Amino acid sequence: MVKYNDNGNLAHELEMPYEETAQERNEKENETVRAEEEKKAKKKSAPAMSIPAKVAWGVLLIVAVTLMGSLIYGRVEISRLYNERAELDTELTRLQNENLSMQSEIAERMNMTKVEQYAQSELGLQKLDRSQIEYIEVETPSVAEVKADGGEDAFARVKRWFNSLAEYLGL
Repeated sequence: MVKYNDNGNLAHELEMPYEETAQERNEKENETVRAEEEKKAKKKSAPAMSIPAKVAWGVLLIVAVTLMGSLIYGRVEISRLYNERAELDTELTRLQNENLSMQSEIAERMNMTKVEQYAQSELGLQKLDRSQIEYIEVETPSVAEVKADGGEDAFARVKRWFNSLAEYLGL
């Protein structure tokens, strides 16, 4: 092995290789053995996850994926409903405009001049003259009288008795 001597100078002096002593070799081997033992000890102190821990992590992962999927599905459904609402709003606007045009068409057809013209041309009707109008006077006022029914038949009395009994019992 080559040993370099550094005295703070940029120029390094190359020394001749030297032989290791048996003691130095034993120390290096002991160091490597100790380092390997420490690694093994560290591995033993940090064991792999146990089966219940793995199951818990699996369940947690499944729950997380399920929640994420439900969130995405919810967003998709909301988007679909907004699109459906927009389509329905446009259809409602179209139908309202159509309704307005139909109402104006009906109002135009129901104009009194058009009704009179239709009655004269199609139905052959004419306006009344003063000579055709007759007035009638009614001398007695129209009055409705309620006739009091004094006699009840047996079935009506039995029915009234059952009704009063049911009312008394609270049925």
